[in-house]
Amino acid sequence: MRIEFLGSTSGGGGCPTLFKTERGTIVVQGTTVTDPEALAKMATYGNGIPSYESAVEIPAELLPFVDVTELAEVDLPADRPEFTIDPEAAALIPGAQG
Repeated sequence: MRIEFLGSTSGGGGCPTLFKTERGTIVVQGTTVTDPEALAKMATYGNGIPSYESAVEIPAELLPFVDVTELAEVDLPADRPEFTIDPEAAALIPGAQG
């Protein structure tokens, strides 16, 4: 997987940081969510959190680093999974096109 740095709000080069891939996905480096109540709530949606996935928390200040228009133009592989984006939530992202 090719990965490209998008931005960080960390002064020391650590987390939180955003990256993008050629697959039209975002990779997030952030604090692992360990709160049992939050994880239990997330587990009630879709297929929960499978063993091959995890959840990380990032500050909203990172979202302007995501160029949604550029991601939409990525030539995606046919076998890429479908993602659902809540239009109301997307509208709250500063600079998001949609």
